[in-house]
Amino acid sequence: MAAIEWSSELSVGIQDVDTEHQNLVRILNDLDEAMRAGKGSRIMEDILTRLLEYTVSHFESEERLMKESEYPKLQLHQSLHRQLVEKAVKLQKTFRNSGRRITRETMDFLKYWLTNHIMVDDMAFGKYYTKRSRAGSSGQDPEGSQP
Repeated sequence: MAAIEWSSELSVGIQDVDTEHQNLVRILNDLDEAMRAGKGSRIMEDILTRLLEYTVSHFESEERLMKESEYPKLQLHQSLHRQLVEKAVKLQKTFRNSGRRITRETMDFLKYWLTNHIMVDDMAFGKYYTKRSRAGSSGQDPEGSQP
């Protein structure tokens, strides 16, 4: 069983962002599967590195879209992203220094953080972005006033 099952509940309504989220879920599931199967530390480290690198790339892409759409909570969102990257780097260092094992606690944290971040923070952006896109195509500003 996968750590996270992708569903429409995780869709923020922005195809590129959803595709990147699906990739993050896939990598996290790979890490969970490797942990449960007792895969070697080298494989685990490779997957953890891939997760960290893809996460950084995804955050850059997401923040660029937020900036382009003038998302008012961009700075807060960037702060959340920085916090996760810092935590992930610490997890990676702990992994390297602690017998190269990923614990269930670590997996639970990663799973919780990813699903919670998507369903709360990214979902708020998705709603803003969708509303702004509709308003832009109808000649209205995102707040609903006429030009």
